[in-house]
Amino acid sequence: MSPANDLPLRLRAHHTECVSADGAVLDVVATVRGEEPVDADVRHDDLAEVILLDSSGSMGAPQAKMRAAWRATAAAIDALPDGVAFAVVAGTAHATMVYPVDRRLAVADETTRAAARKALRHVTPHGGTAIGTWLLLARQLLATRPDAIGHVILLTDGRNESQLPADLRAAVDDCVGRFTVDCRAIGSADGVHDWDAAELLGIAEALGANPVVPVEDLNGLADDFRAVLTRAMSRRVPDVRLRVRTTGLARVRFVKQVHPALADLSGRGEPAGELGTDYPVGAWSPHDQRDYHVALEVDAMAPGASRRIGWLSVHAGAATTPVEVPLDVEWTEDALRYSEINESVAYYTRQQDYAAAVQRGLAAARAGRVVEAEEQLGRAVALAHATGRDDDVALLARVVDVLDAADGRVRLKPDVDARLTQSSLVVAHHTSRWGPQEPPAQRVAPAGPPAPWRHCREEQTGAYCQGCGTHHLSADRPAGRS
Repeated sequence: MSPANDLPLRLRAHHTECVSADGAVLDVVATVRGEEPVDADVRHDDLAEVILLDSSGSMGAPQAKMRAAWRATAAAIDALPDGVAFAVVAGTAHATMVYPVDRRLAVADETTRAAARKALRHVTPHGGTAIGTWLLLARQLLATRPDAIGHVILLTDGRNESQLPADLRAAVDDCVGRFTVDCRAIGSADGVHDWDAAELLGIAEALGANPVVPVEDLNGLADDFRAVLTRAMSRRVPDVRLRVRTTGLARVRFVKQVHPALADLSGRGEPAGELGTDYPVGAWSPHDQRDYHVALEVDAMAPGASRRIGWLSVHAGAATTPVEVPLDVEWTEDALRYSEINESVAYYTRQQDYAAAVQRGLAAARAGRVVEAEEQLGRAVALAHATGRDDDVALLARVVDVLDAADGRVRLKPDVDARLTQSSLVVAHHTSRWGPQEPPAQRVAPAGPPAPWRHCREEQTGAYCQGCGTHHLSADRPAGRS
């Protein structure tokens, strides 16, 4: 562990110590954890919150959705500490101020919280859904407080039907780095969801990489909003960056967040000096922990050589001392040594494999490719069952009959309603955290060297396919098939 003198963050790096003398990919899991600083001065006047409340016509069908949304928003307002800048916005085909009535942020106190709760009574469901306009208004409001850590709660029950997809993407891109968002997506108790998983996952991945949470029990929505708001109000560091700095012996293949939700950060890297790249990872509280999978392509080297191939560090502004850990490896021709897979890498690789199998399986089902759908969704069921994710198996059982969970044998249900698949798609991106705190059912034993396996029509003996770089734990086809 490498502490920082003036930054309430800690960084650990987990990886194998050896790589093939012929060159390889080194997988590193970086764990970044927030810690409460000594003599912390808790302030709230440097925080800003915008609640985006879907009030389109579908929120009134049934009216129970709108009532639950009112109660949840009121609970979030009540949880706002004095001094926080805030606003409530009603979202339809347009974005409309609920409180305050003009386009500005109010400052939370007893009077403004009461006024905001009263204003909620005038919100009635009507019109369409244009989520991009809601996000742009949140951006405009939060821009009036550039010194504050901005956060948005986005509640919706529908897809972005009143706006072109390109306009939504442009709006999301315009908000990157301005604030983070927590998305809540309302469906029915029987699992029917009219919102679009891909839309909400795209918003979440770009704006903080927090999990998208489907809501089927409206009775719990108020408590959930209160908890989300409380977490947001504990943030202390506005802009943390994970920096990957390499020597000439390695290059970055990808950087992904693997906990609490899967998100590919590779395309968001920004140059940071010679051979360094910064990946923005959002605002942090003393209680946050996020894990990242960093893959480095390592050059060949003579067996027995030991070198430093790079460093990982976390940064929170020029005035702070970064937390940094070195990455050292040894090159070897011993396949037993270089094929060993670090436990944390194996743990998160399997969860990424589960998400990929769900996505591929549901895509095949929508396209009518039944055999492929059953193969991929069966694989997802087996992975979920093996790691104790029984709730995920139950979600997948909405679209397949599970014949044998352990063996991954499933049968696709006829005429699957696509609205039943949305919750599985977003929950597949949720991950449990690797580490000693995991319950035994969710732990994965350390993986040893893989048995010979086939990929790209050739036999593979290492952890990665030599043709395309696919990890053997994530290969699309089981061993023995090309």
